[in-house]
Amino acid sequence: MTKPDLKGLIPESWHCVDCGVNTAPGCLNKAEMENAMDALGDKWASNEEAVGQTLDDRSEVYTVRAAVWEKAGMGLMGGCLCIGCLEKRLGRILRPKDFLRGHPFNQLPGSPRLLERQGR
Repeated sequence: MTKPDLKGLIPESWHCVDCGVNTAPGCLNKAEMENAMDALGDKWASNEEAVGQTLDDRSEVYTVRAAVWEKAGMGLMGGCLCIGCLEKRLGRILRPKDFLRGHPFNQLPGSPRLLERQGR
């Protein structure tokens, strides 16, 4: 079994492109995930073993509407922004309607400010 192409699925870095904070401590970036998958080899391919990821109250993994991301000057797969830096770029506080409703990323655990902005 061949391993999947992770391009566009996992970012090159989880660090905010503006301030450098890690938006997903406990998660592997694309290169780290590829290395982990290679190390597991056939065990990963046959679902015998997985690569663990941890999301908690320090995480800011989310998806906003394309118009919001574009207004912040971010291109598709242009990197990560922490909530504070996204809001600074927008010049306003995020609202629940800014986030893509039903997207799995917006249902993950997160920092208090992320959950507040999402209305959770």
